[in-house]
Amino acid sequence: MAKKTSLNKGLQALLGEVAPKAPAPRITPNKTKKPKNNTPNSEINISAIKANQYQPRTTFDEKKLKELSESIKKHGVIQPVLVRQEGKGYELIAGERRLRASKLAGLKKIPAVVAKISNIQSLEIAILENVQREDLNPLEVSKGYQRLKEEFGYTQDQVAKSVGKPRSSIANSLRLLTLPEKAQNELEKGSISEGHAKVLLGVDPSKIEAVLERVLSEQLSVRALESSLNNTNKNQTKKNDKSRDELNLESALSSKLGSKVTIDDTKGKGKMTIKYYSYDELDGIIEKISS
Repeated sequence: MAKKTSLNKGLQALLGEVAPKAPAPRITPNKTKKPKNNTPNSEINISAIKANQYQPRTTFDEKKLKELSESIKKHGVIQPVLVRQEGKGYELIAGERRLRASKLAGLKKIPAVVAKISNIQSLEIAILENVQREDLNPLEVSKGYQRLKEEFGYTQDQVAKSVGKPRSSIANSLRLLTLPEKAQNELEKGSISEGHAKVLLGVDPSKIEAVLERVLSEQLSVRALESSLNNTNKNQTKKNDKSRDELNLESALSSKLGSKVTIDDTKGKGKMTIKYYSYDELDGIIEKISS
């Protein structure tokens, strides 16, 4: 039977071959009660509805809007929009595509549910509606999460619970906002994918724009970009091959901490490096290590 190395034992501990700790108490976000409907389902004038000030979405596919508009002309608006009272008019909470398509279809009124909703609920609902249908581009999602943090004081953990995503997913999304402005613009336009953006986050900040230009000019796929960067790194620094135990432990630690972990081991001595990209992410790592 093969002797277990310290790295192998560490991997087993991470994967559960030790007595599990008691679960940490749940942190409940500062969430308000579910919206109460004032008017279950009535028709209101479209001209009385103004845009949602917390709408995270900034771009709309004109072709899809026209298709929805044609459907509305034939079948009407099947699902009412959600609004809240504001002065003598209303503010839209959810259903901006339906509202825009209804205007294109020439409708004067639209079915709506009028609800009592707070500012924070308005932003949460707007993010959830779009994220769950995958209507937002990655940068719009990141900016929506950032608004929850900046305008309402949410921690990353509270954002994660609010939108039903893993904390690591929130941290990775927020990291996109640390990219140079040009990279963010290309991501928002769809010239590069979220996969490209995540690879760029691992590039030396001083070289990101040069790598981005190459991605755009050569139309590199994510895999081609990764391969290119790996080959460059191999040419710059020649490293010894890592053992399977090291690779497995790196992968398990990275998954557990939600951050990139690298281990350099030489006969039982070496170093472990944990990368972080914001103080919030560092706080999360410290929480996980100390819990």
